[in-house]
Amino acid sequence: MDSHHTFEDGLKYKPDYVWPAAGAKRKCPRCKDSLELVENKDNYYGKPWWCAPCQWQYAEEDFQASSKNSIK
Repeated sequence: MDSHHTFEDGLKYKPDYVWPAAGAKRKCPRCKDSLELVENKDNYYGKPWWCAPCQWQYAEEDFQASSKNSIK
């Protein structure tokens, strides 16, 4: 147990998410409900957009990828 280590500031898996401007609006690509824009705080390590009904997070990169996948 001597080798146990915790990270004081937590881990941010992708710290360079593009954060939308305040007041931006988006719809969930799954359920088409309005997404919540999460406040960009130092202690928040998730993606900017949150869908409460789906319980899923999204980043701008996710929207770009989903629009490319929908083109046939």
